[in-house]
Amino acid sequence: MNIIDELHHRLSSKTRIRSLFKDANVRDLEKILSRLNDVYAEKLEVRVAEEEQRQKKVDKIKAIQKEMASLGLTLSDFDALDETGKGSRVGKGAVDGRKRRNVSKHTFEYKTVSGDAIKWYGSTTGRLPKGFQDYLEKTGKKRTDCIADSE
Repeated sequence: MNIIDELHHRLSSKTRIRSLFKDANVRDLEKILSRLNDVYAEKLEVRVAEEEQRQKKVDKIKAIQKEMASLGLTLSDFDALDETGKGSRVGKGAVDGRKRRNVSKHTFEYKTVSGDAIKWYGSTTGRLPKGFQDYLEKTGKKRTDCIADSE
């Protein structure tokens, strides 16, 4: 049980509170109550500030909606603009606005140290078999130079 759960358990019953503070004097209880009230006031201020921020955001959204209505625009107009290619490029051909890597798969052919010709099917990006890596380093070639046939 974490500390918050333990506190909630202890302070949720008047009987448990009495047992918890049975040896405390009135002055100690007043200090504790004062500190709890201070924490409560701080939490309340934070909640009020968050509510004000949320209300400002709602007001801005309503103002934008009103302006769009006066101009005769809808959100689907923006989608149509993006589909024609004249709008924003964010998210084009990508998932969640992320760019996709240009990965193409090919059959690569390389020679091992012993002279054996090896064919390996893989992509132009990512990890390589150790033998292929050694071959590229030794010959100074690029991956694309070793493509045997495109798929």
